[in-house]
Amino acid sequence: MITKEFLGIYLEKDTLQYCGAVKSISAWVLSLPGAAIAPSGVLQGACPETLRKFLLELSPRKSRRIFLALPRNRFFVRDVPLPPMPMEDALSSVQSALPMTCHLPLEDIFYDVFLCRIPDGSVNALVIYAPRKEIQPLLDIFRETGHEKSLNGLAPVSLGFGAWLSLHQYAMPMGVMLPVENAGGEMAVYQHTGCVFSTAWQGGKNNSDEAAARVNLVQTRFTLSQEDIVCLGPVEGAAMMLSDPVKNALTWLPSIRQNLGVAALCVPLSGQQPILLNGRPPRLMMFHLWKLFLPVLAGVAAMLTVSTISMQHRIQHEKDVVSVLKKETTQLRQQVQPLEKSRDTLKKTESLFADIDDFVKLRPRLFTCFNEIARLIPKDTWFSRCVFQGTELSLQGQSRDTLKVIEALRTSGLFEQVKLVGSVNRLPSGIEQFNLSIRLKNVDATS
Repeated sequence: MITKEFLGIYLEKDTLQYCGAVKSISAWVLSLPGAAIAPSGVLQGACPETLRKFLLELSPRKSRRIFLALPRNRFFVRDVPLPPMPMEDALSSVQSALPMTCHLPLEDIFYDVFLCRIPDGSVNALVIYAPRKEIQPLLDIFRETGHEKSLNGLAPVSLGFGAWLSLHQYAMPMGVMLPVENAGGEMAVYQHTGCVFSTAWQGGKNNSDEAAARVNLVQTRFTLSQEDIVCLGPVEGAAMMLSDPVKNALTWLPSIRQNLGVAALCVPLSGQQPILLNGRPPRLMMFHLWKLFLPVLAGVAAMLTVSTISMQHRIQHEKDVVSVLKKETTQLRQQVQPLEKSRDTLKKTESLFADIDDFVKLRPRLFTCFNEIARLIPKDTWFSRCVFQGTELSLQGQSRDTLKVIEALRTSGLFEQVKLVGSVNRLPSGIEQFNLSIRLKNVDATS
């Protein structure tokens, strides 16, 4: 997974040097996605057509950031020392003085401001500007090839070289003489935060004298010894060559002595303020608070996501368990339902058996009572209905003389009480209808 993608380009009048890098989750690697060419190299050809051909080889990518470095003699640089103050105030102060700082009209130039803080707390500003007619053709090439939005830097190569020094943790401050096309040279002074001074001269008969004058200038102004001034490449009048870094922090990159595209690439790698001369107002690299909290929020979001997913799995598991229990409960109910019916049937059977048992126990006495009633009642008497409940025997019958029926039954020793219930109904035929209640002797009322 690619998280960052940078491309550094160094462009001279007849040479283009480039170097591409991408950062995966683990580390930086030398790479140039979207191109059929090597991730780094040197192309020969007249500028700016070489740049156009090179960019046409690349497919535009929103994730790519391109940093273009040009020789120092294409720019004018003015250093402005400032007292300790916030960077925003320093930028405003420098911008207000631009008409006096720049020797060309502002409408004829592209400019930017490079700010860095010195160890004593003061601020150093480099006003970097170039004629529009020199820079605009390059911007047009980026626009015509579809890479305009990818261009994030256009500056002197010496700024990128300062970023390279910072990444390798050279002792600072340091004065470095850099070669410039057309046999010229540049004297730059660096702090750990970036370049604080830059002056250039054209090649000629007095090249050695020019170099010596620049050396004396920086020695006096920045209190540098002869050992603090080195050179990178063949510069007339230079003292000693820059030594290799004690520990190479960029082993995955080509040597900066062979490919100055590395210098352009080191600006974003070091985190220094990029310089872009494209007509837009200068901008500072501000620390955005959301960048600090974004990893924390991402971590919290990841934890919440994992927790939510885990909770959803647990909930789904519990739902599955409940569903299984419901199914098992339904099955058990279906299995128990016949048993419940059998239980109810058994209860009814038990009740019926109890009734039958009671009836069997009472049957001899009832038969005796019925035989006694049949023996005592007068002729032409009969009963149409008989109800036995507890100790009471209710009879509904007919006879020609109800009173004789009652008197006859009262003579029996089996009956405790014989009484008439209601009134006697005499039919036209002379038959009387009546209801009797007979209480039996020696019978348990609960039977």
